[in-house]
Amino acid sequence: MNELPGAPPAPAAGFFITPHGFGHASRASAVIEALQDTHPTLRLEIFTTVPRWYFERSVDCFGYHELDCDLGLVQTDALSVDIPATLTALAKRLPFDSRLIERLAQQVTVLGCRIVVCDIAPLGVAVAAAASIPSVLVENFTWDWIYRSYRPASIALSAYGKMLAPYFAGANLHIQTAPTCRPDPAALQVGPVSRRRQQDSAATRFAMGGTPERPLVLISMGGVPQAFPFIERLRSDFADIDFVIAGVHDTGQLPGNVTLLAADTKLHHPSMVHAADAVIGKVGYSTIAEVYEAGTPFGYFVRADYPEMPPLLAFLRDHIHGHCFQADAWARGEWLARLRDLLQMPRVPRAPSGHGASQCAALIGRLL
Repeated sequence: MNELPGAPPAPAAGFFITPHGFGHASRASAVIEALQDTHPTLRLEIFTTVPRWYFERSVDCFGYHELDCDLGLVQTDALSVDIPATLTALAKRLPFDSRLIERLAQQVTVLGCRIVVCDIAPLGVAVAAAASIPSVLVENFTWDWIYRSYRPASIALSAYGKMLAPYFAGANLHIQTAPTCRPDPAALQVGPVSRRRQQDSAATRFAMGGTPERPLVLISMGGVPQAFPFIERLRSDFADIDFVIAGVHDTGQLPGNVTLLAADTKLHHPSMVHAADAVIGKVGYSTIAEVYEAGTPFGYFVRADYPEMPPLLAFLRDHIHGHCFQADAWARGEWLARLRDLLQMPRVPRAPSGHGASQCAALIGRLL
């Protein structure tokens, strides 16, 4: 974006995005896409430790500021939480350092930010208040609710939930995106928020190594490293099906029917969800929103102790064809017995909308 010499910088919006997985970065990217449609001169300044390349998949032009702005929960893999490590990490971060907040407030002021949008990163709300600019909270859950509701360690975590609650309550604009875990009557409700697909399904399917004649299954467990102990069974027992496994360390085409893609693959995740005949993954916001938009059958793994699960599962049952599996069925490969049944399920017809992201952009635009 070119600016005249000596001219004041174009107005900007700061985005503070939790790095807890890639789901929140996906939702924030979708909101930014919609904001860039309606406010083409708006500059975007992103604060997070989610890698820059992730946003480059969807966002045209932005400033990137590496910042440890949120913790959430420490996970050992996509389906397991390490509570002791979470408590240790939270003790190092909370309460917020007033010097950090002041430094960041000065930074967003210098950058010309007129607003700070937070995808469940409460530090952003504190920074906006210190900079005397409006804050927007975009969420389908907040950490204070998670910490107070997480049964294996609710007593230990609840003190941190109580500490964070005033920040979440202090946002000037509160947007809840469906499926919402704890509806707030004071918040504004919008539809599911997902990034747009970037190419048609035929082209994406070809890029994934699939053909029109064979079923194609996308396996994606989000932004947390995960083991895939069943690959040999995919090759031996399901040779008539093509599999694409996203988010692995070692990439390439295995002999036969399995393709491994790194997390930073150039292939766009929402486009792959649209192109696949079925998706296998964990219950998480961004995958649910993308599967909802695409109507693709979904085999999903549940973290039974996670407070987010009941409302997300209710949404899946009401809106998406699929099968539910317990977390321990992943490693044992028990879900493979339902794979062919999943592939027989029809796609849910749904007109392309992206309305949730557009609704968010419209609401945020009122404060610019």
